Amino acid sequence: MIIRVDISDGRIQKEQMPEGQLLGGRGLISYLLTRDCDPKVHPLSRKSHFILAAGLLAGTKAPNSARLSAGGKSPLTGGIKEANSGGTFAYQMGRLGIRAIQITGRADSLSILRIDRKGVTIENGSEFSNLDNYTLFGKLRKRYGDKIGIVASGLAGEMRLANSTIAVSDMDGRPSRHAARGGLGAVMASKGVKAIVIDDSEGIAPQPVNSEGFKSAVKAAVEAILAKPTCQNLSKLGTPMWVDTDQARGSMPTFNYRAGAYEHFQKISGITVAELAKNRGGRMGHACMPSCVVRCSHTYHGPDGRHLTSALEYETIAMLGANLGIDDLDGIARMDRRCDELGIDTIETGAAIGILSDVGLFRFGDLEAAEGYLEEIAQGTPLGRIIGNGVHFTAQAFGIDRVPAVKRQAIPAHSARAVKGWGVTYATSPQGADHSAGPVGVEPLSSEGHAERSRLAQIQMAALDSVGMCWFTFIYSMPGLIVPLINNFYGTTWTEKEYLDWGRQVLRQEIAFNRAAGISVEGDCLPEWLREEPLPPKNAVFDVPQKDIQLVFQDL
Repeated sequence: MIIRVDISDGRIQKEQMPEGQLLGGRGLISYLLTRDCDPKVHPLSRKSHFILAAGLLAGTKAPNSARLSAGGKSPLTGGIKEANSGGTFAYQMGRLGIRAIQITGRADSLSILRIDRKGVTIENGSEFSNLDNYTLFGKLRKRYGDKIGIVASGLAGEMRLANSTIAVSDMDGRPSRHAARGGLGAVMASKGVKAIVIDDSEGIAPQPVNSEGFKSAVKAAVEAILAKPTCQNLSKLGTPMWVDTDQARGSMPTFNYRAGAYEHFQKISGITVAELAKNRGGRMGHACMPSCVVRCSHTYHGPDGRHLTSALEYETIAMLGANLGIDDLDGIARMDRRCDELGIDTIETGAAIGILSDVGLFRFGDLEAAEGYLEEIAQGTPLGRIIGNGVHFTAQAFGIDRVPAVKRQAIPAHSARAVKGWGVTYATSPQGADHSAGPVGVEPLSSEGHAERSRLAQIQMAALDSVGMCWFTFIYSMPGLIVPLINNFYGTTWTEKEYLDWGRQVLRQEIAFNRAAGISVEGDCLPEWLREEPLPPKNAVFDVPQKDIQLVFQDL
């Protein structure tokens, strides 16, 4: 079921899923946007669309299958955007039989959408204006109960910042999970919607067509996931384990992307995070959603032993730490907490602050200055709004030509010069520079074969995002484990080829939307300085031929 809300006049309609099609998550967002939204519309206008979509297996026992996709036209890239997150919301949607929530129009006053078994109501949310996410989530839980799931547009969304996130409640009810990239918080807030709360207390778990077959498929997938050494290490060290990995291969952004390794990396490593968790009462091996078996999340406590932030991820540590020359893990954790409170993406924020070093407005290692810039964003000062609109906007404001972005979205924390397959994905993904759109870690320093690898990885990830599964299961390249879950649940007879064709269709729709929005094929490239500027310590440049990059989606 799709719930369509015209927030302008309060009309709420229920639409059945298209007959004969399996649609969920990212795939459902691309379907609805290409069907209903004019690609040329302003992302923050009344005519734009904001969508939340659950994956095909949301609400079931399929492992790590409760990712929530948020979508719309991005105010950051100007193209289609799907960003996904863990948390409880998609799982609760699945238990209420809701596949998507699609919002158009604009409310006259700030609103809260409340969803439960009885339906959807629109309530006045004026009292929740200008609240940070932690305060907001606390007040919403006090009003609606401790068991609700929450999605919120955040303070940055209310300010219509292009770097605003969608905050999603975690298993502890905290706003620590974010559909972070592309500025979708501003799209949601432009509708006049501060938050959506969902209560599945009277919900029912969706039932598979073939119960025994589905149970066997779940068992096989779980066993395969838990057998992977990477998944085992994620449970122990969380995603900060990649500090050591990227340090070793020279791909961790350091000093505004001018180096690929950080001298003080051990101070911000996964081992250090785990040691502090043990000594301060934090917790490793924390699940970010009800169906999670990997448990890569964690809670980080400050020196006083009190909770400071949750899910201090590798990307955050690299972009607010090494990229800014900051080795104070507690300081990085404070900045992560502040970004969660404001509803801003840590990747984009770290990149935007980092380039200020090129014009003398930031000195590497200056934690106080970095935290001060976050407060500028919170206060909505002119400088704060510049930084809060992302690295591309910040570069334009200060006349900086060395911009670490693709399609105006900041390059993530795996350097395109030292992991060149990832660089091809950054260049070609319809989502802009996105490390989760198609990871390629094979032969990282080679200049050959990456077009084919990126193409396959992007197809696999488009399909996985549509199922609603987390890529940290590392079975995105193993459709033989995923297809039985779908077939036994829905009674379909998909082959692995048909499953991958599904991923191809998602990409075709996204590319078509972007072309109609004015993003041409010439935009599928990396900044020229990545081809010219060697990255220590490997001294690599991005040297994958542009002609190879242009072949990635040829005959998709």
